Amino acid sequence: MEFRLLIEDDLTECTETFIEVFNDEPWNDQWTFIQAKKYLVDFYKTPGFLGVLAVENDEIIGCILGVHRVWWSGDEFFINEMCVKKQQQNKGIGKSLLNYLIKELDNTKVTNIILLTDRGIPAEEFYKKNGFEELDRIIFLHKNIKM
Repeated sequence: MEFRLLIEDDLTECTETFIEVFNDEPWNDQWTFIQAKKYLVDFYKTPGFLGVLAVENDEIIGCILGVHRVWWSGDEFFINEMCVKKQQQNKGIGKSLLNYLIKELDNTKVTNIILLTDRGIPAEEFYKKNGFEELDRIIFLHKNIKM
């Protein structure tokens, strides 16, 4: 298994991995390839973007996609998406992806990694096991503007 930074040529295969993960349990999203690829390309084009891949036998089996953001209390890395193929989960790949990301951020001004995830799914427990904590002062709000 190798861990490396994402390059533009990886976006198509990364999109396939993303769809395989998020269109399955527990998310049950309904991504099409076109939607998902645009979603990931938009991240890729964002200033400060960094993507980390887990690759086995020339196949992308996991990724972290995010962005380095300047913040008043110290720069942050916001994880937009992280996924590992279902059959590869619970093998330490997610933890290794996070460790590779942290190593990549070592020579930057980033002092925190932040993210959003759903409550009550395995991802919540994974992040907590890996040192992430809930912030009591944060509330995530939503407003539907189309019926």
